[in-house]
Amino acid sequence: MEITMRAGPTRPDVVISLSDLRYVAVSKPPEISGCFIDAISLTHLPVMPHPWPEEAAARVSRFNGLNELAWLRISGPAEVDVVASSVTVYTAKSDDEAEQIRTPR
Repeated sequence: MEITMRAGPTRPDVVISLSDLRYVAVSKPPEISGCFIDAISLTHLPVMPHPWPEEAAARVSRFNGLNELAWLRISGPAEVDVVASSVTVYTAKSDDEAEQIRTPR
């Protein structure tokens, strides 16, 4: 799963890539085509016997041998709630930077 966040053509996109998904919930009002972000959080969910937040335990069942996980929550008009084994965050080039690469000087 990839989530792309865009601030505008002069700023680079931020991409959050999640793999080996264990839980996904997305809610988006039908009248919104794109939306802003009020808050974003990423919580480490360690292996047993280390504790998890109570809300995370309601999303994924824990058992011996379960690898550590990451819990991503994005809130705004749309809500994204994901628990995954791997999270990668990177920035893409802004439109302005990409144009400079495509147009040699």
